[in-house]
Amino acid sequence: MTATVTSDFREEFEAERLRWLRRRFLWYTGINGALGVLGTAAVFLVVVQLPRDALGLLTASVLLNLIGTTLYASLFFYVRSAHRPFSRERLVRFVFWLIVVNGVIQLPASIIGNRMSEIIRTQQTAAISDQPAAPAASDPVARPSDRADVERAAAEPAGAPPAIRLGAQWLAGVFVAHLLASLFIPWTPREAVRPLIPLLALYGVITLIISDAPFLWRLVWIAGSPLIGVPGVLWSMWRASRFRDRFHSRVLRRSYREMKRELVDARRIHEDLFPRPILDGPVRFVYRYEPMRQIGGDFLYAHRFPGVEGDGAGEPVSVVIIDVTGHGIPAALTVNRLYGELERLFAEEPDIRPGDVLTALNSYVHYTLATHSVYATALCLRADPGLDLLEWASGGHPPAFLRTVDGRLERLDSTSFVLGACYGEEFDDGQRATPFARGDTLIAYTDGAIEARDAAGRMVGIDGFQRWVASLRPDPGADSGWASALLRTVEEHRFGPPADDTLIVELYRPLRDQS
Repeated sequence: MTATVTSDFREEFEAERLRWLRRRFLWYTGINGALGVLGTAAVFLVVVQLPRDALGLLTASVLLNLIGTTLYASLFFYVRSAHRPFSRERLVRFVFWLIVVNGVIQLPASIIGNRMSEIIRTQQTAAISDQPAAPAASDPVARPSDRADVERAAAEPAGAPPAIRLGAQWLAGVFVAHLLASLFIPWTPREAVRPLIPLLALYGVITLIISDAPFLWRLVWIAGSPLIGVPGVLWSMWRASRFRDRFHSRVLRRSYREMKRELVDARRIHEDLFPRPILDGPVRFVYRYEPMRQIGGDFLYAHRFPGVEGDGAGEPVSVVIIDVTGHGIPAALTVNRLYGELERLFAEEPDIRPGDVLTALNSYVHYTLATHSVYATALCLRADPGLDLLEWASGGHPPAFLRTVDGRLERLDSTSFVLGACYGEEFDDGQRATPFARGDTLIAYTDGAIEARDAAGRMVGIDGFQRWVASLRPDPGADSGWASALLRTVEEHRFGPPADDTLIVELYRPLRDQS
């Protein structure tokens, strides 16, 4: 997931990382420059306490410190005043050279510091020698064994060899400089390792050539020197991972909010394609729709043909129910294309037969959608109140149920194949007709209604849905009585969230034509 997010938002990720790096780079160079100024000022405060022999060394130390301070200050103002932001690679390169130059400067600075310490110790030793000596110890106090211990101690080396001690001091300085840079600069572990390579190589050469320690000890010191970079590299690794994770979390939260907002807008646009219920006239229809997600692949189209002018009884109503394979946004986009095709069909021939609608939809799906493995089922209806007739053609759609005014239940099965499965002479719409008198009600639905499962995993099925149609008694005075009652029954039966889009349509003829 995180790799996908970084790939999709690569430019934003890099831009934010660059802003962060530039901000921390200014802090890093600014603080180091300020510390350099304070260090130089501190040297002048103690100059009066140093012997005259150390003044030359002190001057050299101050000059070295000024070189580093000037370098930090120059880069601070250079980056801060730039009209165009520097690239990440260039800023990291600046830090690389700051650490390398600082490490090289620390080498003579360490030598100067050791030399000044020796001068100070020599001066202090001479001052002590000028003091009156203590009375000679009596024989009971100073035994011959004491003198032997003193001579043996004087013969032992005082601490590590000077070259090893100097190298250790220099490594300590490099360690501090590298760790400080890693604490400030948000670079990757690989970028954190690079400035150590030339400095450790320099340390290895100096240790092998100059050091007077045994060869094995020199190899041990060289082999262990990379450990000075471990804290900085580990810190850089943790911070880079933390930044990436926080960026991913923020992007995912923002993307989720945007997607949710867009889905709400998409659902509004998608549902605007659905027809308004027809609540007046000799043929009426209502429906209830519950998408599995915000939008889905179930669709309903309705068209009322005006019939003969002045003949209120002759207003045929055509209804097309479509169920596209799949769910969510892909199915909804397919529905939008089918909506445009239906608009064209009914604009060219307002009183088109259901079989012709089904045939045209099959051709459209076969040529434009089936090549992408997208298919659909459809139920095309046409109710003619003037002839008391209901015509239908069904392409692989679940059977509809017709409840007559006297309580009989008729099943309207599919008349053809799923749309897009075949074409030409192989496809036969199989249009049929049945009486549709006053008081009759047709109930159609999509497979989300019959595929709902209870807690035991039992599916409603066509037979179960048929039993509901036969047994339910919705409020006859309420609009969408059958559609609402059946959808409510489906929800009561279903355990958990819906597994498919659910659309229930009620097409009926009132006993009286008045609204």
